[in-house]
Amino acid sequence: MNLAELIGYAGSVIILVSLLMRSLVKLRWINLAGSVLFSLYGLMIRAWPVFGINAVIVGIDAWFLWQMGRLRDYFDLAPLSEIGAGYFRKFFLYHENDIQAFFPGTPFEALAGAETYLLFRNMLPVGFFSMEQDGEEARVVADYVVPEYRDFKTGNFVYGIKRMYFKERGIKRFAVESGNPVHQKYLIRNGFRADAKTPGRFIKAL
Repeated sequence: MNLAELIGYAGSVIILVSLLMRSLVKLRWINLAGSVLFSLYGLMIRAWPVFGINAVIVGIDAWFLWQMGRLRDYFDLAPLSEIGAGYFRKFFLYHENDIQAFFPGTPFEALAGAETYLLFRNMLPVGFFSMEQDGEEARVVADYVVPEYRDFKTGNFVYGIKRMYFKERGIKRFAVESGNPVHQKYLIRNGFRADAKTPGRFIKAL
């Protein structure tokens, strides 16, 4: 197998992987990488239609990514008392399997009984944030975002932009217990640090 064939196979695999992405941003980035390799493959073997089509796809992916980068999303937190438990129950049941993957053993009743907010992004319900305040510490019961919008922007809104909202409530730190590596990465990305005394516990000071 020569270099051109290796590049062609690599481009094909990457394009295939991109189609498995549920996040549109990830799909565009991975598809762009695969199309770059495939256009290079077409150039190396002088297959001009292969090169031309994939070069156009590279341009299309780059254009959409640029447009996505320019957009300024609107975020909002809506208390469950305003939204209603009935609507939240439907949201929970629809995403229950995915929610349990990140927060195993967390029933709907625990979220409905805690201080829970529905998360909106451009007026679309994309997740929820649930906590229980105990003095200066707020224990995060769950902070879930649907797969299509897992690009850390929602987390930055909750833990960064809304930081003063929680500080005014007297909260000085968030505490989360998580055994899911993907969720742990999300927490660290949003400023949490591992608690040296308790494995699986993460803390963020406000």
